[in-house]
Amino acid sequence: MASSSMVFQAYPPPTSPSGQARLQAQLRTWLPVLLCASVFAVESTSYFGADHTSAPLQRMAEAIFGGGVDAHWALIHHLIRKTGHFAGYGIFSLVCFRGFWIAFQNAASRLRRRLQAHGLAILATFLVASADEFHQSFLPNRTGQFSDVLLDTCGAVVLGLALFLAMQVVEGHRQARIRSGGRRKPACAGAAA
Repeated sequence: MASSSMVFQAYPPPTSPSGQARLQAQLRTWLPVLLCASVFAVESTSYFGADHTSAPLQRMAEAIFGGGVDAHWALIHHLIRKTGHFAGYGIFSLVCFRGFWIAFQNAASRLRRRLQAHGLAILATFLVASADEFHQSFLPNRTGQFSDVLLDTCGAVVLGLALFLAMQVVEGHRQARIRSGGRRKPACAGAAA
């Protein structure tokens, strides 16, 4: 497995950090977050309301599963939209985590760094989801619902917890390799000779 430093590679500042180098490092760190947030801004328009997404999604579902989806389409469409909320904001939280992980690269403890990055990523997700739902409350064909904010935040918590546990496992394997001197034990020690 790859170590967490390989997955979330930090961008160390150059030896003599100029203003332009710092700006480039900040852009590499936070541009993915801004891009994800801009996707939410586009999706938060009246063009992506349920009244506009139903027909194209139904045609796609019928092409894949046949005409049998018609009878339950309202429920299927609702589930697709709510799954999109959960997954989309969960992914947004992971992108935020990456930004905070890089920003906190000088933290004294890896566990503290992980907890801070996860906590702030979940908070950022909650704030962006709240702003998104607040904005939607002003659109004629959209509704702003706090239940969607909670669903979005749950997506952030679930995906963040999965990542946290995966990073703990990777860190445990890394520590075990360090303790064993970096050597791997042969699978069949008695079979040799």
